[in-house]
Amino acid sequence: MRINERVVKLNDKPINTNARYVLYWMQMFKRVSHNHALIWAIRKANELKLPLVVYEGLKYYYPWASDRLHTFILEGVEEKREAFDKMGIRYVFYLQKDKKSPKNTVAQLAKDAALIVTDDFPCFIIPGHNRRISERAEIPVHAVDSNGIIPMSKFDKEEYAAYTIRPKIKKLLDNYLKPLPEEKIEKESPRLKVDCPETKVTAENIAKLVAECDIDHSVKPSGHYHGGTANGRKRLKKFVKDILPDYETARNKPDRDGSSRLSSYLHFGFLSPLEVALAVKDSDAPEASKDAYLEELIVRRELSYNLTLHNEKYDSLEALPAWVQKTMREHAKDERPFVYSLEELEAGETHDELWNACQREMVETGEMHNYVRMLWGKNVIAWSRTYEEAFEALVHLNNKYCLDGRNPNSYTGILWCFGKHDRPWMERPVFGQMRYMTSGSTGKKFDSKKYIEWTSGL
Repeated sequence: MRINERVVKLNDKPINTNARYVLYWMQMFKRVSHNHALIWAIRKANELKLPLVVYEGLKYYYPWASDRLHTFILEGVEEKREAFDKMGIRYVFYLQKDKKSPKNTVAQLAKDAALIVTDDFPCFIIPGHNRRISERAEIPVHAVDSNGIIPMSKFDKEEYAAYTIRPKIKKLLDNYLKPLPEEKIEKESPRLKVDCPETKVTAENIAKLVAECDIDHSVKPSGHYHGGTANGRKRLKKFVKDILPDYETARNKPDRDGSSRLSSYLHFGFLSPLEVALAVKDSDAPEASKDAYLEELIVRRELSYNLTLHNEKYDSLEALPAWVQKTMREHAKDERPFVYSLEELEAGETHDELWNACQREMVETGEMHNYVRMLWGKNVIAWSRTYEEAFEALVHLNNKYCLDGRNPNSYTGILWCFGKHDRPWMERPVFGQMRYMTSGSTGKKFDSKKYIEWTSGL
């Protein structure tokens, strides 16, 4: 049942009138400001004259769990603890290290809660989490959308492409692209006792904590990008001041620091797209550069959230339009000039130096420049025995190594390589009518030699 444009009630359970607090299960919006879910939780706690408990957990068995992802998440824990303490809100963080660790912590906390507020994120493991807790808990569960500038509910079906969602966003944008009023908790209780294990996280013990977890230790933490809102805001400030003025042209130059590099902070919710958009809008950068960035941050990003919300096949080739399905059938048996195994791709061992450089950047830093990311995907299609094999390889590599993987943008970007949100192009072997890209032509549009050398030194 929809309560308002951002809030959905996931079950029909009664409020616990003997509750000690309202519970906010923070899963994806890992921030204390510009967070509609947190604002809603504070509002409900104030209505019920109860304190608020914010619970954030990190388990060891989510898909692609690794040192890289764990470290990035843990780097944002202590700053939230300090911020919530100042706000008078009880914050609980628990790291579930292995199968011996206590489980069902949310269900345990729910026993003393009046209701649960949680994050409404439209892909990966979050919809399943929300479905299960709404079935298991004996109290109401409210899922709140703080994903984008405009509520996802404003688009009631899957949009075909950017050109269909863009005019709808333009009509609504002025109503939402403005500062978000924050709420204050009335019943402060930052030291409230709760029945839940807790993990103390500091900058000094993160590496030790990660080493103790039963996760993939082969994917090392990024030495280039560090988690948390403070680090996200530091990058945002640099982007707006030094990079945004030239963004219209610099964004397509992987050989220089010309893009925002904010996608990881947006994915993990350390930064709100609203905070980023307002910083860009209020900057002194040329309008053309601001428009170019806001097109990506709002139109393209919210198109991807629309896809994963409305198309349950978003993580497969079944999400592709009919013209792509047809062209894939017609070219499925075309001869591939090169065929590489997943292991060869992962190691960056192909004949293509530029592609290998893209793969190195991703493996070593946890990100890949957006301009070459599409080339990276297109080439995997060309070098795989089947389209299905290419898709699985792209999803695996992206989600395993990229800090901004496992996100609507990730799945949509991979599907774009196969023709999603695009149009038919000239017929070619293997690709059929899918858009074709080559390292030769793409590499001429920037200093590819400089980019390759940079990644070789990572």
